[in-house]
Amino acid sequence: METMMVLIGGLLVRLLLFVLLFALFATPIVAVVYLAHGAVALHRRAAGTVDAGGAHWKPGLAYTAAHTWVRNLWGRNVKVGLDDVARRILSGVSSLTLPPVGTRLRRGDPLVALRCGDRIVAIPSPVDGLVLERNRSLMQEPALFEREPYGDGWLLRIEAEAHAPIEGRRGAASKTWLREENLRLTHFLEMRLGMAAADGGTLTAPPSSLLRDDAWREATRSFLQAA
Repeated sequence: METMMVLIGGLLVRLLLFVLLFALFATPIVAVVYLAHGAVALHRRAAGTVDAGGAHWKPGLAYTAAHTWVRNLWGRNVKVGLDDVARRILSGVSSLTLPPVGTRLRRGDPLVALRCGDRIVAIPSPVDGLVLERNRSLMQEPALFEREPYGDGWLLRIEAEAHAPIEGRRGAASKTWLREENLRLTHFLEMRLGMAAADGGTLTAPPSSLLRDDAWREATRSFLQAA
């Protein structure tokens, strides 16, 4: 009996040592993961973005069906960019072309042409107006669009026509819509690529290099209203 108690005591001591060693090694890893998540959350908060079902959404913007956004600045001045769903589709942008300052755009005219691999996508302008400024930093570093689609990755500053109201979803309705569009994109990629992209699944390469020609055209027409 005494021998059995000694054996059990020894096993308990070994188990306790194992638990202590596991906690010793696991605690730094858990702390690093926690800090990383915290840093991401702080960055998003600083950028003013909110998670909308896997897509980043920023309040105060008007979101259009082509996944462009418009932000009022002052008077008739607006900034225009592309939202987070567009960022998912157009990941891996290598270069882009913006209309020169002084160009008068009509709604539906090419706002930006982006090169993704060997494919070029032209996205329509959401407003009528005069181009006042191009984002030169973005033209020199297209990756800004992927890192900060609502911030440093903006496209143009435009003086909008006074007679043409800016159309688009705003407020809670735009957040709900962006979440639904992000889910629709996930389902689209799952169906076309035969992969489970839902619940955090990631692509092994940009959609432009994974999708067949017909699927790529369907994606850019359906989500970006590209010609």
